[in-house]
Amino acid sequence: MYNTHQVKRKMKCVRDCKLVQEMVAKEKCCLADPNYLTLVQKGRITPLMRRIALDWIFELVDSTEASPGGAAVYTAACCIFDRYLSVQTVSLEDLQDTALSALLCASRILEPDSPLGISALENYYRINKLRKIEDQFLNTVKISQDNLILPTDYYLPFTRILSDSFPEDVICDVIYHSHNLLPVFYSEYESVLHPPSVIAAACLLESVNRLLGCEVCLELLTDIVSQTNLHPCYFVKATKDLRRWISKLAS
Repeated sequence: MYNTHQVKRKMKCVRDCKLVQEMVAKEKCCLADPNYLTLVQKGRITPLMRRIALDWIFELVDSTEASPGGAAVYTAACCIFDRYLSVQTVSLEDLQDTALSALLCASRILEPDSPLGISALENYYRINKLRKIEDQFLNTVKISQDNLILPTDYYLPFTRILSDSFPEDVICDVIYHSHNLLPVFYSEYESVLHPPSVIAAACLLESVNRLLGCEVCLELLTDIVSQTNLHPCYFVKATKDLRRWISKLAS
């Protein structure tokens, strides 16, 4: 027989699984073409150029007194940037403007009153040009909050299993470290190969492994697999990619 706590936890897990599976199904329609630099941009933009543009807007986010949603805004900007470049040719001269406009678009969608709004960007570029590119995002890729699934959306349901075994501040530490790993992931062009659910899992698994150890990491992986119905190899590969990129940054 289940006690009251077990029944409530089981019901919560069922709701989490349903929520996650709905997001996993939805995110398939919101992904960038993993070959867009070759097929759409025709090699005029390289992975290094992409990284420089996205690292630059990350520095802008990082240097601004951003709200706790800053990681989500930056992640959304990367997703918008990649999705736009999947369907629209962009010149090298406009690449930085495009990245900055993606950040503006993301901040308007997720946090319209955040410090990453237009006032923070006025010192960098002409507003009219940014507005024009932002309109192209909205018209070409149909970007909206309804079709923008982010890794940060998965953090809470994925970590729910840990709430029974660890205090809230430990869970907050895990999520905090996971947020800090997102820029490492998105700066690499190969990140386009991984959907948001897998990126979220990789960042969480690496954070849990560092903070709580391998056994808890395995427990979390088991829970994530049950919630998403995806094969664990997806998450293991993404975690290996993340560790490889972290090592590259450290060297």
